[in-house]
Amino acid sequence: MKTITVKLDEQFAMEVERFQKTFGYVSKSDMVRDALRNLMIDLRKAQLQANLKRYLEDKQAQEEEADAVESRMFLTEEALERVEE
Repeated sequence: MKTITVKLDEQFAMEVERFQKTFGYVSKSDMVRDALRNLMIDLRKAQLQANLKRYLEDKQAQEEEADAVESRMFLTEEALERVEE
């Protein structure tokens, strides 16, 4: 494993130690690894949700544009029929 050093202010370090004991982590390293994994999962999930939202918005806009084009096609076909008469 690779080592990463993190400096914490005294009060926060004490809070981390209380958290470690309260939630039964064997070591601070285990707790930090778990917290980082959860953070990364949450960030990826938020990124995927944002991408999905953009995709759905783009899809909706394309569908609306396709409907608008389709409605104009009917008018064009009608105009062509009149010309052919």
